[in-house]
Amino acid sequence: MNQIKINCLNISRVHFYYHYKKMNKLIFFILSVGFLAVTAKASKFSGDAFSLGAGARPMAMGGATIAGPFDPSTLYWNPAGMNYLSEKHIIAMHAETFGSLLNHDYLSYINAVKKENSIFQSFGFYFYYLGGGGIKITALDNNNRPYVVKEESHGDYLLAASLSGRLKGKFDFGLTAKIIYRDLGTESGQGLTLDAGLLYQFSQEIKLGLMVNDITTGFIRYSGKTFDDGSNFETIYPTVKPGITYKRNINNFTALFALSGDIKFENLKESSQYWSGPLSMDTHFGWEAGYNDIVFARAGFDIGRFTAGGGFKVKNGAIDFAFLNHDELDQTFRISASYNW
Repeated sequence: MNQIKINCLNISRVHFYYHYKKMNKLIFFILSVGFLAVTAKASKFSGDAFSLGAGARPMAMGGATIAGPFDPSTLYWNPAGMNYLSEKHIIAMHAETFGSLLNHDYLSYINAVKKENSIFQSFGFYFYYLGGGGIKITALDNNNRPYVVKEESHGDYLLAASLSGRLKGKFDFGLTAKIIYRDLGTESGQGLTLDAGLLYQFSQEIKLGLMVNDITTGFIRYSGKTFDDGSNFETIYPTVKPGITYKRNINNFTALFALSGDIKFENLKESSQYWSGPLSMDTHFGWEAGYNDIVFARAGFDIGRFTAGGGFKVKNGAIDFAFLNHDELDQTFRISASYNW
């Protein structure tokens, strides 16, 4: 009997040591990316137009979907999540962001038909748009008083391609290459950047995830027609996003809790939830309850702001809706529809 206890203890120690080594590698990777970000010269908030998320389901869960749950919007959140899908998927999303201030649209396609004996499992593409109108172009009259010459629209456009695969049957990875076009009314810019994501199935109920946006430090180069010299180039800091999900099945019901954080190196200080020196972090919490994988209710907190929503599935299609409360700006409403075949 004592021998059995000793053997069980040894097995537990080996299991713990295995996961401890994996977590050490993950922490080292996060700190390495952070060091590269701090040593890079970059512009604050230059990538914020692409940080508002995609899909109504993730928004209803506070944006805490780095480690799942996964739907066709996973291309944006963590491309490694494509490995948890099957067949082919499309999703379209529209949002009235902060009232009628901004229009936000997202469209993606995923081919998750698995390929045997291949390290690469899935691929996909997505288009992201955020923009609106109301930019007033002014000039000075003879008395040096400004007057409005015309109004222009503005927009940020992003076209991305993603690829996912699996390493040694344990780690799922994903890479996304992104092309950026920014229209500021009188100025335009083009840029490139790269995202990378990882997933690890820690246990049957728990998934660990890591997403690094702009891992190569992205850039946007402007034409310089209306900018002063030296102001026609922006770089984008990496953002490190660890995440975890816990899911339980109870008869016909499912319950899921998700948590993630946005770790930035932009010296944001009071404009973030938590900060120390140049390092800052914003948090995301989300809950989802489902019945028979048909009807879902969701709630969460996106950087402390309350979110809620729901959705339902009918055969191969799904419709989701979400709401975000904002104290300083108007509320955001988002709807998305997806289909798989």
